[in-house]
Amino acid sequence: MKRTLCVLATLLFALPQLLVAEQPTKPVKNVIFMISDGTSLSTISLARWYQNLQADSLTKLHLDPYISGTVLTFCSDAPIGDSAPTTSTYMNGMPSIQGMVGTYPYATSQDLIPVDSTMGYRPVVSLMEATRVLQDRKVGVVVTCEFPHATPADATAHSYSRKRYDWIIPQMVHNHLDVVIGGGAGLISEEQVNYLRSQDYGVYLNDHASLTSNQKDRMWSLFSHRDIPYDMDGVAGRDPKLSEMVSSAISLLDRNNPNGFFLLVEGSKVDWAAHANDPVAMATEYLAFDRAVQVALDFAKADGNTIVVVTADHGNSGLSLGRGDLPNYAGASKETLFGPLIKIKKSSVGLAEMIKAAEESQLAKIFEEVTTFAPTEEELVALKLLRQLELAPDAERAAIKQQLKALNISGEGALYTAGLSDFIASIYRDRMYLGFTTHGHTAEDVFLATYAPTEDQRLMGVHNNMELHDYLRRSLGLEPTMLELTHQYFAPHSEVFSGLKVTISGDVPQNKELTVKKGRKTLRIKSFTNQLYLNKELHELPMPVVYVDKTNQFYLPTSLRALLD
Repeated sequence: MKRTLCVLATLLFALPQLLVAEQPTKPVKNVIFMISDGTSLSTISLARWYQNLQADSLTKLHLDPYISGTVLTFCSDAPIGDSAPTTSTYMNGMPSIQGMVGTYPYATSQDLIPVDSTMGYRPVVSLMEATRVLQDRKVGVVVTCEFPHATPADATAHSYSRKRYDWIIPQMVHNHLDVVIGGGAGLISEEQVNYLRSQDYGVYLNDHASLTSNQKDRMWSLFSHRDIPYDMDGVAGRDPKLSEMVSSAISLLDRNNPNGFFLLVEGSKVDWAAHANDPVAMATEYLAFDRAVQVALDFAKADGNTIVVVTADHGNSGLSLGRGDLPNYAGASKETLFGPLIKIKKSSVGLAEMIKAAEESQLAKIFEEVTTFAPTEEELVALKLLRQLELAPDAERAAIKQQLKALNISGEGALYTAGLSDFIASIYRDRMYLGFTTHGHTAEDVFLATYAPTEDQRLMGVHNNMELHDYLRRSLGLEPTMLELTHQYFAPHSEVFSGLKVTISGDVPQNKELTVKKGRKTLRIKSFTNQLYLNKELHELPMPVVYVDKTNQFYLPTSLRALLD
């Protein structure tokens, strides 16, 4: 009897999740998918308190009325993920391995899900590719990091290494994206710009006015050499706000468009601030993302046929609002708990840049003007040494590092930061009673918010990243799964051209070329592009082909065999 009751209890507990997972979702015209990278629930709480302190009253985030559940994100082989495999899961439904972008994982001894060992390293079709090719939807990407970074690449490219921008960028350029707005003006080549312009794109580099003045139907607008500065560090008229970029993208994607659009938006640098354990940048960067959420919600409400899904790809930093050494713990005032949080005018990175640009004699003055408090004598000594370290020629760095070592300071930075800005972030933390457990990612559930035309179209409850992908797929009205499409669009060339004369030339993956001959017909395909030549006739493929050196295979559409038959 006891066992029967336990089984019934288990079934009752699981039933709501089963019903949610299986209930049909009515497709909509437009889907806006927004990711606040590396945002733990505690980061949202910090941002909410930041806003409360500014208003001197209790307030709501734009996101708050639409919070509908949480999402468990993970890699194929590990509970703690990074943006590459976790957002890949949102895009194609298959969890992957750390560092892999839009790529099927190889099998390991610690896999959390079933993995087909014959599929390892194979590109997997993304929702963005599928909805564009099968439904003729417009597609776009808006980010505050550089455009080939992990999250945007997950939707638009395929690589087993997120670091290989030389593989990722050409795929994005050749993947028929209607809108790309973000950082990375220094990463796109003149040849790639010319190619996009030859395809009738408006291409703009560091042109803030392009967000409202572009008249082309498709646009790439890139800012900064790599990432766009933190929202609180940006220069008006030079560095766009995320809300501005989202507004521009939606306006362009919606223009004269009967088929709808799929837009991916990432508040990229909440994650970067969390890696640095910079509470000021974490709060303000999330609030900038929240303002962009409001832009998307305003459009969706007016349109009446748009779903907005907002989440994170993983947690980061182990932030706690409260720390073991907080005096009068449960009775501590907001001023004691948060200290100068809202008074600090620059992120740790922004203040570091100001300090490096100024004379050393001005360091203490600049620091106090930005933070509203003076550094201690010990902090001032360290700040001066770290400034010297970052400006010094290589020959002088070892001696400065020895002086820092005597102060028990390494001079090294976190993932996206240098030693000076990291030390400034530690000073910020010392003035607040906020706790951090790591400079890395964390495995806790992340938030989920959904807006839909009707209440029964919203995704509610606790889900994993594969289930969220399925909700997005059904909202787009896509019947086939991404793995089913993968067998059609990313088949290995050895299968597609079995029995034919095939050669691969080129010294490195980005220069590889596949040549296939049959009778008088010769087919040539260059890696990471969508262009092929049949004899001398140019053909364009629906998405770029991908060469993978691990398997020595080109992955391409099965339909190409018919060109030679």
